[in-house]
Amino acid sequence: MKEIEVKLTYKDKDKILERLKKIGAVFREKYLLEDYYYSITGTDMSNTNDLLRIRKQGNKQELTLKGKCETEGNIWERIELNTDISDAETVLKMFEHLKLNNLSTNKSYREFWDIGDVELVFSDITYPADISFIEIEGPTKEKVEEVLKKFDGLVKEAGE
Repeated sequence: MKEIEVKLTYKDKDKILERLKKIGAVFREKYLLEDYYYSITGTDMSNTNDLLRIRKQGNKQELTLKGKCETEGNIWERIELNTDISDAETVLKMFEHLKLNNLSTNKSYREFWDIGDVELVFSDITYPADISFIEIEGPTKEKVEEVLKKFDGLVKEAGE
């Protein structure tokens, strides 16, 4: 499966929420995530390809492979393969045993809004630092661009 998304910075969440409601976006859910990123060759998150991620969301746990990024401007595509796992702690121990590079551990709150078949997500990272950004993800580059235009002036493209 391909992931097509753009990451954005913003200053005023209230104005973005007003715009979301004005364009008919639908709030879906908000929850806490724990993410653990690993790589065979990379040593930090900047432009690393072929990442492995363990994600915990409540009782749900999954393993994800994120492939090489193919970018056009700040909207990028990559292969993303996900599978549920039953014991994240054991998989993390396997990664350590294999001496994979632990690139990052994050805790964040995610707030999801749907605009047709495009998703807008507020990501508020609380660990290891306080960082907030928005991701717009959709089935095609054109649909992502179409939604992005609706927030002109309220957001700034952040890149990968």
